Amino acid sequence: MKVMKLALLGTAALAAASLGANANDLSDLKAQIEALNSRIATLEAAPSVPAGYNLMTFSKAPRILAPGEKLESGDLALASTIGILPTADVPASTSIQWGGRVAAAFVYGSVDEDNDFFDTNETHITANVEINLTATTDTAVGEVGFFTRFKASSLGDLNDGGSISRYYGWWKMTPELSMKAGYKDSIGGIGHGSDLCNCYFNSFVGIAGSSGDSAQFELRYASGPIEAAVTIGDYDDTAGLGPSDSDYVVNAEVKWAGDSVSAEVAGFFGEKDDNTEVWQVGAGATFTMDMFTLSANGGVGQFTDNHDYWMASLFARASLSDSVSAEIGVGIQDEDEFGVDVTKTGVAGGLYWAPVDKLLIGAEASWVNLDDGGYETDTVTAALVTVFKF
Repeated sequence: MKVMKLALLGTAALAAASLGANANDLSDLKAQIEALNSRIATLEAAPSVPAGYNLMTFSKAPRILAPGEKLESGDLALASTIGILPTADVPASTSIQWGGRVAAAFVYGSVDEDNDFFDTNETHITANVEINLTATTDTAVGEVGFFTRFKASSLGDLNDGGSISRYYGWWKMTPELSMKAGYKDSIGGIGHGSDLCNCYFNSFVGIAGSSGDSAQFELRYASGPIEAAVTIGDYDDTAGLGPSDSDYVVNAEVKWAGDSVSAEVAGFFGEKDDNTEVWQVGAGATFTMDMFTLSANGGVGQFTDNHDYWMASLFARASLSDSVSAEIGVGIQDEDEFGVDVTKTGVAGGLYWAPVDKLLIGAEASWVNLDDGGYETDTVTAALVTVFKF
C-alpha cells in the first residue's frame, strides 16, 4: 500500500510539472504570434513593387550590350540598373540601365595653309554630353531589348540643341542568332586601330571608313569566339566617308575574339542614284597584354567610279599606373580623285589621369597634314580635357 501511495504521489507531481511546462510553451507561442503579426503589419505598410512582380533592385551592374556591340573607349563597365523580378505567373524579368558622360575642354586650334590667306589661331571652350538608355526583357521567344543615345555639343555660347543619335532594338531568337533594327552605326567600318582612340576632342585620320549611321536591319550569328553579321540599310544623306544618295547599301563583318587577340574583316557595297558604285573592304586586329594595347586597321574602297581611296592606322595605349594612361596613334588616308592625288597624314595622342572611374582629366594633341595635289594645309589641335562619367 505504501508503494502504491508513493507511485500516485509521483504521478501527480509529474502531471503538475507537465502543466507548468505547457503553460510556459503557450506563453512563448503567443509572444511569437504577436511578433509575427507586427512584422506582417510592417511589410503591408511598406511600398510595393509593380503588380505582378515580387522584387525590385537598384544597383551598379555590368553594362547591357546588344548582340555584336562592345564598350566604346572611355565607357564605364558598370551602369546604374533597375532590375525587376517577376512572380511565378509573370514569366518575364526586366532590366533598365542608364549612363553617360559630360566632357568639356579648353581647346587651341591652328590652321596653316601654303598661301597664308586662311591661316588661323584661336582658342575656345567646348563641351558635349552623351546619355545612354538600355532596357531588356526576357520573353517566351528570347531576349528583347532596345538602346537609345542622346548627344549634344556646344562651342562657346553656341549649342546644337542635341539629338537622339542612335536608337535600335534587338531580338535574341536563340543564344547564337539575333536580329537588330533601327538607326545605328554601320558595321562596315573597322573597329580597330585609331577607332580605339579616346579622342574626346582630337582630330584623327586613317580611320577605316564606314557607310555611316542609318536606318537598317541586321542579322547576326555568334558562336564561341566567331561572330558574323550582315545588314541592309537606307542611306539618303550620309556625311563623311561612304555612300550618299544611295537607295540601299549592304554591310557585312566577320569577327574573331580571343583572350588577348581579336580581329575583324568588314566591308560594304552600294549603288548611288547615278548608277555609280561605292564600296569598301578592310581588316583590323588588336593585341592586348597586361598594361599595353596595340591595334591596327586598314581599308580600300571607292566613293564613286572616279574616286578611289585607301587608308590605314596604327594605335597604342599604355596603362602607366592604376590611374594614369597614355595613347598615341598615326594614320594615313590617300585618295585618287579624278586623277588628283589627295593625301592626309596625322598623329594624335593623349595623356589621362583618372583618380576614380567617374572622373578623367587629361591633355590631348593632334597634327594633320593635307596635301591636295601639292597644296598643303597643316592643322594642329591641343586640348585640356575634363570628363565626368555616370
